[in-house]
Amino acid sequence: MLKFIKNWLERLAKENEKSFGSGRLDCCDLNKPKNTNMQASNNTNKK
Repeated sequence: MLKFIKNWLERLAKENEKSFGSGRLDCCDLNKPKNTNMQASNNTNKK
């Protein structure tokens, strides 16, 4: 039984790495565009 759970967790970890990459998942970084230049230009236009 433990071997089954260990294998399942390893497969889950591999799939998560494919989907999310190997970097740290931070709730503050999720759902934000990666291009910071676009964010900077948007912030200056709003002022």
